[in-house]
Amino acid sequence: MRIATSSSSNSNAITAVEEIAVEICATNSSPDLILAYYTETQDVDVIKSELRKHFPNSHVLGCSSCQGTMTDKGYVNGHNLAVWSIQDKEGAYGSAVVRLDPGLDVLTQAKTVLQKAIDDSGRPGELPALITLHTTPGHEETVLRAIRSELGVNVPIIGGTAADDEICGNWSLFDRERITADGIGMAVYFPSGRISYSFHSGYAAMGPHAIATKVEGRTLVELNGEPAAKVYSRWYHDATGLDIDPAQLFAQSTLFPLGRQTGEIHGMPYYSLSHPSKVSDDGGIQMFCSIFEGETVHFMSGTTEMLVSRAGRVVNSANEHDKNADVPVGGIAIYCAGCMLHVKPSLHDVAINMSRSMHDAPFICPFTFGEQGQFLGGEIAHGNLMISAVLFHKEEL
Repeated sequence: MRIATSSSSNSNAITAVEEIAVEICATNSSPDLILAYYTETQDVDVIKSELRKHFPNSHVLGCSSCQGTMTDKGYVNGHNLAVWSIQDKEGAYGSAVVRLDPGLDVLTQAKTVLQKAIDDSGRPGELPALITLHTTPGHEETVLRAIRSELGVNVPIIGGTAADDEICGNWSLFDRERITADGIGMAVYFPSGRISYSFHSGYAAMGPHAIATKVEGRTLVELNGEPAAKVYSRWYHDATGLDIDPAQLFAQSTLFPLGRQTGEIHGMPYYSLSHPSKVSDDGGIQMFCSIFEGETVHFMSGTTEMLVSRAGRVVNSANEHDKNADVPVGGIAIYCAGCMLHVKPSLHDVAINMSRSMHDAPFICPFTFGEQGQFLGGEIAHGNLMISAVLFHKEEL
């Protein structure tokens, strides 16, 4: 099992893929699976066709990233294409993307793309060791529910919601056959070696909490019967001494999101985070993930320093997840775009921390509008302001 990465900021997409192919093929002459992450400024049609030309036997999954990408070579800001590849003659891999049909049930379509990816791997009826999940914004919880329903157990997931540069809908997904701005993509892994994983928020509950008493779609309308924005503004002012500017809610709330307890380990709770986006006309808060009526919502806090160091800590946690694991041969990480925008001047330090924790193994990391992963307690979840990491190790025990 060999993993290789490459990236290019060349303005010509054909040349960018050629440059990447040369570097990838120095390690992996015929990759079994390719993951491609790119900014909205890229010509996705050309990237798709050129990847297929250079890697005709490879399964492919592509997803757009916010304002740059990160690999073991470092952080790249702006126009970029980054590629991760794995070659594993004793393993099996598959990928699929579906364009959502508004006339059909999302749950059913999510099951379809999972089955297509498994069929594409040539291992029908078997349980994957890992799934990479990428969706366009809006249906992440439904897709996770479909995966649980179809497989019957929680399979480790590393995923991120497709992103663009300015939250304007310029995101996309692709595989070997299609490109879509409204869809679901998955890659399934049956590797010859082991994987280890981690999914963290790194934020702490501040104490204030309330019940979600009214929810409409992804808008949290009321907390404890009061307008949600009013309650959140009160909590924010008590914590910071500052007032929320509704026009700046997304940026101001990055260090103060809302959280729901997902589980606990050794008596310590852990949380899935939800990032407030906008104040709605009725005083609610539009979120980047779903909160359900009756759930307890906690006021959370973090620090800029934590967001910089967290990536390395999450990778270390993935290493520690498997006490018998050797040094990883490579990895995949997902880093929240909201966190990325907050710590942008320090992203080179984030890349260094992550690379050090990866033992300098090749890895790739897009910046996404939502993160999916499996907590160490076993739960798979979708959240915001999270980081997810998976490491690949050479041999089975």
